[in-house]
Amino acid sequence: MSIASFVVSRVQGQVERWDFAKAGRRGASLGRLFYRLDRRHREVALSNLAVAFPERDEGWREHVAVASFAQAGRTILELLWSPNLATAGSHDEFVRFDSLDNLRAALAGGKGAIVATCHAGNWELTGIAAAGQGIPLVALARTLDDPGLDAQLIDLRTRTGQRVIPKAGALRPTMRALRDGEAVALLTDQNTLRREAVFVPYFGKMAATTPAAAQLHLRTGAPILNAFSIPEETGYRVIIEPPMQIPVADDAAESITAAVTSRIEHYVRAYPEAWLWMHDRWRQRP
Repeated sequence: MSIASFVVSRVQGQVERWDFAKAGRRGASLGRLFYRLDRRHREVALSNLAVAFPERDEGWREHVAVASFAQAGRTILELLWSPNLATAGSHDEFVRFDSLDNLRAALAGGKGAIVATCHAGNWELTGIAAAGQGIPLVALARTLDDPGLDAQLIDLRTRTGQRVIPKAGALRPTMRALRDGEAVALLTDQNTLRREAVFVPYFGKMAATTPAAAQLHLRTGAPILNAFSIPEETGYRVIIEPPMQIPVADDAAESITAAVTSRIEHYVRAYPEAWLWMHDRWRQRP
């Protein structure tokens, strides 16, 4: 067991004894502390906010950046708390889904469903809670460099029945999951390597974006549904939109990716404190 894995295990043992609200409060405090200590990510967040909201003043942007760091800390400790969800059985007490029936109806079509979401609210709890509601859910996730930490994270993500597919070599198992009628959740809001990306507008600036959701749709016909997690005082509200009306265009993958990204921007504009502004979203340039 690595040092990092050992530390996480000890912290998790403590956090699991708290209630959900205490885990969230302590996590938010931890995030605000890192805002003060982590100069590099603080500057990235403020720079991103200046790109996205040039019309807002510095005080407003700093407020949003602090809230974003607090939400990131809240997400981490709530994830460590999440084994309690598997035993409590009351997922809707902490994660309330708006229109989960949209996803159930899409799955009834027999082609599976592609859930395009982003790093907002508590995206980890969204998948854990959806699986706990009986949704056959598969999440694509990058394998961590530390095998011990990776095993711990997979254990947390799968306690309620969610499956995890490593991103490396994910195409075949992901397509198989869709053929088997499962919902595949993709985080589509982060910078992507140039060779794997399409460039689409995000807050008016071209951003290197994964076309994975579009490519899966074009290969399988599975519908794409956009989802967004909104923090609330006692938990989260998750909006699941109806299946997208797919644009017809010669550059189908790019057009679909742009449409998905536009929906992310719509919600981030409405709930900017929820999104992970410390990520260097515009690092790759066209």
